[in-house]
Amino acid sequence: MNRSRLVSRIGLATLGLVATLAGCGKKPPSDPAGDKPKIALEAAEINGEGATFPEPIIKFWTEEFRTRTDGKVKVNYTGKGSSAGVTALTKKLVAFGCSDAPMNAKQLEEATAAGGPVVHVPLVIGAVVPVYNLPGVDQPLAFTGPVLADIFTGKIKTWNHPRLVELNSVLKDRAEEIKPVFRLDGSGTSYIFTDYLAKVSPEFKAAVGASTKPNWPAGVGIAQNKSEGVAGFISQTRGTLGYIELTYALDSKDKLSYGTVRNKAGKDVLADAESITAAAAATFGQKQSAEPYSLHELTYNLTDAAGEKSYPIAGMSFAILYQTLDGDQAGGAKGKATVEFLKWATSAEGQDMATKRNYAPLPAELQKQVAEKLGKVAVK
Repeated sequence: MNRSRLVSRIGLATLGLVATLAGCGKKPPSDPAGDKPKIALEAAEINGEGATFPEPIIKFWTEEFRTRTDGKVKVNYTGKGSSAGVTALTKKLVAFGCSDAPMNAKQLEEATAAGGPVVHVPLVIGAVVPVYNLPGVDQPLAFTGPVLADIFTGKIKTWNHPRLVELNSVLKDRAEEIKPVFRLDGSGTSYIFTDYLAKVSPEFKAAVGASTKPNWPAGVGIAQNKSEGVAGFISQTRGTLGYIELTYALDSKDKLSYGTVRNKAGKDVLADAESITAAAAATFGQKQSAEPYSLHELTYNLTDAAGEKSYPIAGMSFAILYQTLDGDQAGGAKGKATVEFLKWATSAEGQDMATKRNYAPLPAELQKQVAEKLGKVAVK
């Protein structure tokens, strides 16, 4: 389905900022080079690895940061999935790892033993959307969490199932098989998706639960590696239904169709900057009592948020680094460059770039808290 470019100006009084979604193209607008303030750093090349959820904006941040440092700092980021990011960080193979799920208790224990305390830095807020390939359906399909849960556990097998037809009359004659598609690799996108489904479906929570690498029921669905793999397979395969971060749906060559999801208030909501921001606004400042969010400062679980405008499968992606940066990957000039890169990416300027890649920005107060936390990171 062809989607028009989303252009919206959203008042964010509760967050103290205004987010402008200025199109879904792959190149965010930037100021002329001469107008960009330079960032003075020693020459360094740093490596990051992990979540594919924030990869589209990280790629732009790294290019822009290299320009700002007069080409002195090169940041290499490889999207391999959140689990890979946590592992690489723990083994000190990278300066920072990225994950859409905070470290759990076991991961935190392993990382602390390997390199001391770790810091979680919120990067951006985004959405996981249900994407599908069903030619002839021109309007976004409507889904509920329980229906999605039953599709991904094999209880709903065809597009004309009564529960889907109740939500979408256009499906009454579509007897085609639903082919669920999920991530093969350890994925924060999977974590956000399954965390939401586990909240709204007790059966799903018992059978699958929330995980970066869910134990999907045997014989149900098709596994694909990374977000690009899921998007590519769905774009080429009729009858498929999967989940990816919003930017991947909008960036896909064929403009993948994605549906609305019914939120806690009973409203069918399409993911966009306004609905993602609404979910964030409903959640920030709340004490996180459940693991893994309760184990770390500045980490928030945004799924199934309250509010009529909230998109229910929203999530936050984090950069994870050690409190003390040292060694070949993160010591000295590399460590200073890592801290400055993350400070810039989470500043108002970096977050403005994120809005133009279809993410919601961090609220101003959280940006301030992140800068303070990064200011306490030691470099040896």
